[in-house]
Amino acid sequence: MPSANLILHIRDTLEQLRPAERKVGEAVLADVDFAMHASIAELALKAQVSEPSVTRFCRAIGCEGLRAFKVQLAHSVASGLPYNSETVEASDDTHTLIHKVCDAISHAFQHSRDLIDPLATEAAIRALALAPRIYFFGVGAGSGIVAEDAYLRFLRLDIAASAFTDGHLQRLSAGLLEPGDVAFAISHTGRSQEVIDSLKIAKQRGATTIALTTAGSPLAWVADIPLLVRLPRYGDPHTPGVSRLVHLGIMDILAIGTALRRGPRSIEKVRRARARLETLRASDDADPPDSSGVF
Repeated sequence: MPSANLILHIRDTLEQLRPAERKVGEAVLADVDFAMHASIAELALKAQVSEPSVTRFCRAIGCEGLRAFKVQLAHSVASGLPYNSETVEASDDTHTLIHKVCDAISHAFQHSRDLIDPLATEAAIRALALAPRIYFFGVGAGSGIVAEDAYLRFLRLDIAASAFTDGHLQRLSAGLLEPGDVAFAISHTGRSQEVIDSLKIAKQRGATTIALTTAGSPLAWVADIPLLVRLPRYGDPHTPGVSRLVHLGIMDILAIGTALRRGPRSIEKVRRARARLETLRASDDADPPDSSGVF
């Protein structure tokens, strides 16, 4: 029997598999959403192996066949990736609290790093680098903050970027996009209806749509380029919530990749803007305090 989370089980046993079976495992990890819905012929073609190799892969990881494998994989995606850390307890001292929260964040980033699709990430970077205008959509204390942060990062690259966290403004702004523009939606659950509606409107306008969301979510199916992250979502306030941090990290990857794709000119603009800010800060620090007595 495979472990409770088949995705982690495949990753942990990948090096122990035969070459052809390892290719199947790598194809599954590269696109879990595809693997959940693919036929044996489609999966064999993607992995560039024979159909019997797919069957042998399923058995090698503890599943009777492709059907059982897909059911187990779907359960693993639905349950999310475990943090490999204990829930914070009321009895924990501060030292334990620090270690548990930091471990949760560290494990989440490691798992995300191993499962992020490089091809989808490259496609997103290419679209962002060429876009004359980028609109980021997100709602709530998590995704809304990520959208605002992304807007600032891309604005520094001299890209006409904006962030919208209100559902009405999201739908309105999506209707203003044009071909070549990018609508970028952020939603951990992928079920925020206002964000889904906005991406659909942007798609109808001919804009390229990107979604940073969970595999198998409604939002993932709407986007032209889905960036899939598999993390659990808990309502327990004593459990570290790391999805926002992982999303911010992925935005860093995209912003840096976009800057590199746009070339030295874009990087030079960022350097000049930072230099100007440093000059203003130095000037403010050098100003003597007001001694006029006027408040």
